Amino acid sequence: MYRLTFFLISTLLFNSSLSAKWLKINDVNYIWGPFKIYNISLFSETGSYTNSTRPLMLTLKYQKPVEGRDFAISLARSWSNLGITLQNQDNVVDRLRKILPNIKKDDSLSYIALEDKGYFILNNIVIPEEFNKEFNDAVVAVWLDPRVEIGRKLVNKEEKTFIANIPRVLETQKPQNIENNIGVHEESIDPVVDSSKVSNDIKQNLDSSIMPRVQDKPLTQSNEENMKEAEKPLEDSEIDISPPLDPIPEGKYLNI
Repeated sequence: MYRLTFFLISTLLFNSSLSAKWLKINDVNYIWGPFKIYNISLFSETGSYTNSTRPLMLTLKYQKPVEGRDFAISLARSWSNLGITLQNQDNVVDRLRKILPNIKKDDSLSYIALEDKGYFILNNIVIPEEFNKEFNDAVVAVWLDPRVEIGRKLVNKEEKTFIANIPRVLETQKPQNIENNIGVHEESIDPVVDSSKVSNDIKQNLDSSIMPRVQDKPLTQSNEENMKEAEKPLEDSEIDISPPLDPIPEGKYLNI
């Protein structure tokens, strides 16, 4: 009975969302390393956005397959980084892990946020679950919080591409001879970076962040091998779905 009732309600919601006059504000490609993860589009009924704009729609068109379970986990990580805690959050995340289907390449996942509720749509099919206002605001914040750079690009109609920063190892400099005041030549060598240690440090930093993660691939791979790699699903240990935060001072970019 519940399923039938929700089906009827969701059908009405979906029909109303289709008939709504959605105006695209902007879209941005989310790229990390060699991978284009998805293109995200922001829509509203007016073609503009403020912090309180409702209804709005976020649509992510994926270029990499993602498991629904990993999407749910990534949302939880993003909330943690944003300082957001939902009531019964563990139950909410567990519920998401169960209802969200796996996302294939070229699939579109939308979230429609109304005034007091919201819902997901995968490829024009409503996912049979409705979410409250608290969840609504939390999902919207993952991409549109002022501290998230990709959100500022969406709202301010900046560049069409967001490239996540990848840590780089600085090259070590060659040893230099320095002559001191008493005429003795001493060799001054810049600290040598232990690449294996740096690699481990980088991995640890990535594991504690919400930045997408990918494994390094050899440069000698053929185009055919690279294409096969691009089609493989990314495990949760490799990539997060949500964009990284950037270190913005408290209070900055609060008015969009």
